Amino acid sequence: MERLLIDASKGYIPFDHQLFHHLIQRKDETLAAIVQVGNGPQGEWRFDISQELLDLSRHFHDPATLPFLIDLLSEEEPLDDVFEALVSLGPAAIDPLLAAYEDDDDEETRGHIAFGLAALGIEDPRIEKLLTERDSDEIAIDLYRSRGEKEPASFDLFAEYDKQGVPAIDVLNLDERFQLLESSVEEYRILAAASLFHDEFGEKGQDALWNRAKTDSSEIVRMHCWQALDNALDRKGLVDEMVARLLDQSLSLPERSGLLIALSPLSDRTEIRKAILSFYVNPETRLKAMEAMWRSLDPDFEDYFPEHLEDPNVDLRRIALRGIGSQGMSGEINKVRALFKDPDVREDALFAYAMAAPSKVSPAFLRSLYNKLEKEAGGFTEEEDTVVRIALDERLRAQNKPPVFSLENNSDEE
Repeated sequence: MERLLIDASKGYIPFDHQLFHHLIQRKDETLAAIVQVGNGPQGEWRFDISQELLDLSRHFHDPATLPFLIDLLSEEEPLDDVFEALVSLGPAAIDPLLAAYEDDDDEETRGHIAFGLAALGIEDPRIEKLLTERDSDEIAIDLYRSRGEKEPASFDLFAEYDKQGVPAIDVLNLDERFQLLESSVEEYRILAAASLFHDEFGEKGQDALWNRAKTDSSEIVRMHCWQALDNALDRKGLVDEMVARLLDQSLSLPERSGLLIALSPLSDRTEIRKAILSFYVNPETRLKAMEAMWRSLDPDFEDYFPEHLEDPNVDLRRIALRGIGSQGMSGEINKVRALFKDPDVREDALFAYAMAAPSKVSPAFLRSLYNKLEKEAGGFTEEEDTVVRIALDERLRAQNKPPVFSLENNSDEE
């Protein structure tokens, strides 16, 4: 059971109704594991599950969880739910809290423990003596004298979580994402396949995606698998099959769209270029066609991007801005600047401007461009600043020069 919770802390297992039912059915093991995992070393954790363990503790309403709950009081800002969990346990919490107070030499933690004792709302001379000695804790003293917190509302664990959770894909490594690709749950396979797009992996991974793309029962999984093979275009046999499937109109549009994106770097091939244009004239697949045009970096597609800067479809506006930025279309700068006022695409417009505005590509000249852009945009949020720095570094990389702007951002934060 402890292994199960550690795996959940790595993002392998989403906390959902099924997992909680499994844990609750094995109550004794789960209670022991909560204390063990909660108090144990968390160096191997990639995903903090303190809240989930706390919610389980509140569901069980068992004094066995007190060591874990008290351990949570050592946090700089303990979760509010910790105090509610302690209050719900009533008198059983007094002795463990008093012992923890005596054993802990961190004054901040002792303050949290004292507040927890006050919140219990139980008259006890030991609590009163402790709080009186801590005469600086006026809030805790007032809370104790008013007989603590109100009785906490009943806790419904299952109301807090989805029936089917989603794995934390961003904390899984490459091998783990490929394992998730074999899941029986379609949503998990979609998530895994989508996360592999534009990633680097060897022929073994390519073969796994190739096989899944040909055999999966879900057209959306197949779409993402084909799309994630965009870095395997040096394999002639694979490319030949992908082109054949792209041109096979008996296949679904989603599946063919994934193939189109993967094959977009080969837009100099007549059949692929024709497919992109064919998808473009179909409103149902125009977005994918525009994405393929942008990713192809083919200057022959430049004229398509400006036409969609005012498109009612916000996703098409975003793709149009990416195309203008990646193609360095400086003649569209005024139109791009106007979109700084559009909150739906402002970050995309800033990125496009940073990529396309005329400038010599050197740190000094791009620094000047950064300052000019910041002034014209009326300042940056933290996220916007990051976006602009990434764009400027992309311009340096394109000239085989080392990036400097993201590094400056990191050093500033430090």
